[in-house]
Amino acid sequence: MVQATPTVQTVPASAPIEEILDILHRDGVIVLSDYATEEEVDALTAKAIPHFEKAEKAEKPAEKFKGFRASNTTVFYDLIGAVPEDTSKLLQRKVWHQVMEEFLSPETWEWYGDKKETRKGSYWLHTSIAYKVGPGAGRQVLHRDSNSSMVQRTGPESVPTMVSTFIAGVDVTEKNGGTRVIPGSHLWPQDRSPKQEDCCTVEMKKGSLGIWLGNVFHGAGANTCEEGEENSLRYIYGLFATSDNFRQGENTVLTNKPEEYMKMTPEVLKVLGFYKGSAGTGALGGKHPKDVWKGLEGYQGGEWIYQQK
Repeated sequence: MVQATPTVQTVPASAPIEEILDILHRDGVIVLSDYATEEEVDALTAKAIPHFEKAEKAEKPAEKFKGFRASNTTVFYDLIGAVPEDTSKLLQRKVWHQVMEEFLSPETWEWYGDKKETRKGSYWLHTSIAYKVGPGAGRQVLHRDSNSSMVQRTGPESVPTMVSTFIAGVDVTEKNGGTRVIPGSHLWPQDRSPKQEDCCTVEMKKGSLGIWLGNVFHGAGANTCEEGEENSLRYIYGLFATSDNFRQGENTVLTNKPEEYMKMTPEVLKVLGFYKGSAGTGALGGKHPKDVWKGLEGYQGGEWIYQQK
């Protein structure tokens, strides 16, 4: 019997959240179309290009093709610091927060004397990374993002410690190196290794959001386009989240001047680390940093575009 080729399901970003979560629980990966407008993505890319150019100049030739990332790939970190206004807009979508609440907000309980106390965790931004992948880029090794938390996965019962999301800056296809994923690999036993024949490509239209759980095997595909071909440069913008009891991959609160944070909405400040975690971690003087940090003195909080339950 021939095994069916795996696929990644695409639904509108406006689809019922129950449908989106059901697919993620089943497959571990999904594409949400129309997450951002073309105008939003083009504005982000225009401001990102000088940062790509700076990264290319700073890159040492001996390091260009070495290690984890494929050749012909340029990245820069702290996207939220480099392009704060445009990036923060992409963190205000309700569906993004609903996904993080589902997978990165664990509920725990413990005895305090004879009283059973329950606490629900939360999430924050782990890293924000911009990628430019050119023709000739090879495949990236298949891996799981959750490994960065240094918590040993044991099997399907292990919950994800990260969720990876990518906004397409251009139409992403198999030809220009769209990420290869293994749907359902979050449910595999730990001793099963990934193989390229298990993979399919995450193809998405410009402005779409690709989501995969941190315990799903994936890796960038090979860009087989010719120089100058349409969409031969694959621009993608990664917003990685983790449970807020883990340390962030980037010290995001240090990336911007206070006046940039003053413009941001409460939910963006929350995922950047200006709210203490539900377990009490991340406090400043025992309070939310947003309430006591001098750089945000006078901050009124603005409107929650996405209001928590």
